[in-house]
Amino acid sequence: MEKEVERIIKDIKSLKIQGARNVARRAVEALALQIQKSKAKKKPELYSELLEVADSLAATRSTEPMMRNAMLDAIRFTLMQIKSKPKMQVSTLRKAIVKEALTYLDKMKQDHETICDYGAKLIPDGGIVLTHCHSSTVTGILKRAYELDKNFKVVAFETRPRFQGRITAAELAKAGINTTLVVDGAMNMMMRSADLCIVGADALTAMGDLINKVGTSTLAHIARAHDVSFYSAAELYKYDPLTLFGNRERIEERDSKEVWEKAPKAVKVKNPAFDATAARYVSGYITELGIVPPTSLLTIARQKLMQINDE
Repeated sequence: MEKEVERIIKDIKSLKIQGARNVARRAVEALALQIQKSKAKKKPELYSELLEVADSLAATRSTEPMMRNAMLDAIRFTLMQIKSKPKMQVSTLRKAIVKEALTYLDKMKQDHETICDYGAKLIPDGGIVLTHCHSSTVTGILKRAYELDKNFKVVAFETRPRFQGRITAAELAKAGINTTLVVDGAMNMMMRSADLCIVGADALTAMGDLINKVGTSTLAHIARAHDVSFYSAAELYKYDPLTLFGNRERIEERDSKEVWEKAPKAVKVKNPAFDATAARYVSGYITELGIVPPTSLLTIARQKLMQINDE
């Protein structure tokens, strides 16, 4: 395996690369790099190499269906190329795989821009927006709204124990947006003056439920209590098709030392990285196909994935 690919795998595991979209993008880049530099002489050998790298990348984070979907698409594409074009040279196959990966990355960029456009329309002029953790899609939406001369304030929660909220606050403040960082425990207090909540997404289920950074569910429940709309910005590629068959999205458990490095031996420390927000608490998903209600998520997400697989 290429050293750069090994480094990307390590960085995803250690959270140096974080955020579902960023993880998926870097995984696709790693896969393309490995195939581009492959020394495989035969197609089965190249296919085995792709499987090994795809499996290693997919295993880095348990709650990242966007990355898994991208890896599965690469595997399906390669297998179809081998079956439908038996006379294809291994060098040609290698170029085809890399080209497909670059096409996927272009689509990711286009989808991101579209979501930012849709999301920016929801940001209330003169309002207060609450957000949790760090999402490149959410910050993109807020910056797009700011570019449209909307005047609003953002309250970003710290997001313990890794403080991803600080990344959000720093990024938005640098863009000129009026931003305040607040501890997670102040969610209810901040909600009293909020006009809108918007968060990212790590996974979407067949029931329309949202899997996102731990604390998201708390924010959604408090938003409902205060009658504040709660939206999630999410590419439809984050839909996990396995949840259609009753599989629950696995909630990753991170190292307890992130919470308390030198905890007393008698104290048990839990560190769930994500939580599940029931569909009924989500006002809508901001996707590349528009604002989607949770009840329609399954149909639209499946259509999107089927369309991609047919291309």
